Amino acid sequence: MKALLKDHFTRNLITIDRHASADEAYRKMTHNWVRHLPVLDTEKNLIVGILSDRDLLRSPSSQRPVYELMSTPVRTYEITTPIKKVVQTMIDDKVSAFLITRNEEVVGIITTEDMLLVLAQFLTEEESTRWVLGEFLVNPALQTAIHTTAQAGI
Repeated sequence: MKALLKDHFTRNLITIDRHASADEAYRKMTHNWVRHLPVLDTEKNLIVGILSDRDLLRSPSSQRPVYELMSTPVRTYEITTPIKKVVQTMIDDKVSAFLITRNEEVVGIITTEDMLLVLAQFLTEEESTRWVLGEFLVNPALQTAIHTTAQAGI
């Protein structure tokens, strides 16, 4: 299976105004079953940040404005970016969502949940499972690691 970013992101953005309260953001997340909201500056019609459910947990007050809690600058990936690169950045930088752009226009959002859905598809494909086992069991580096671990009594 060749997973392409263009096939695995959420296109329907649910956003919130930067002046909304943490309480409003929580209600919007809960109502829409999402954990990330792109934050809009409606006067400039720009996305200026991303608010996560974790940002809300750190809020000292439910009335705190979203712009004080959001992550900024907004991190993006072009729709043609390989999924592997997006996942690696999520792991390395501990980032759970990126906006997806096409020619600098925001077209959606990708989250760790989207990547888990890709992984679930990958793991349920019978041929993928055989390829993974076949590749790893004959891999000399893996065989060396297993041998070293066994010698160490781990």
